[in-house]
Amino acid sequence: MREHIKNNLMSFFIIVTLVNIAIFVCGIVMAPDENLDYTAFIVPVIDGVLGVIPGLVMYSKRELTVKQMIVRDIIQLISIELIIFVFSFGFSGFTNIDIPRLLAIIISVALVFVGVQIIMYLFDFKAAKKMTDDLKAFQKSNN
Repeated sequence: MREHIKNNLMSFFIIVTLVNIAIFVCGIVMAPDENLDYTAFIVPVIDGVLGVIPGLVMYSKRELTVKQMIVRDIIQLISIELIIFVFSFGFSGFTNIDIPRLLAIIISVALVFVGVQIIMYLFDFKAAKKMTDDLKAFQKSNN
């Protein structure tokens, strides 16, 4: 459980960073002349919290198969997309949808999700490689 919380905390900070980048890119492309106020600085933090919620809820104590992990990741992505959609447009947003903004949000959320998965994989890969190297060194020292 402690490792799960640590992974979600790391995911939170990665999400906040990638959301900042996504807001910058979308802002430059879709509204280059618009200025942001100070309240815009809290949006990535809120998005980070909202993006971590499905990961916290979908915790499993048992080891998942690759297929189960893929299904869980797809469910998480759909959940995050829906959460961010409701946060961005509200429940009344279903009647008057700004399609370019909606597409930008959907694509940005998907790219941030994939980016978080890739970065977390790289961290895990680096840790596994270090453990393997340490184990090889330990085995050499005992022979």
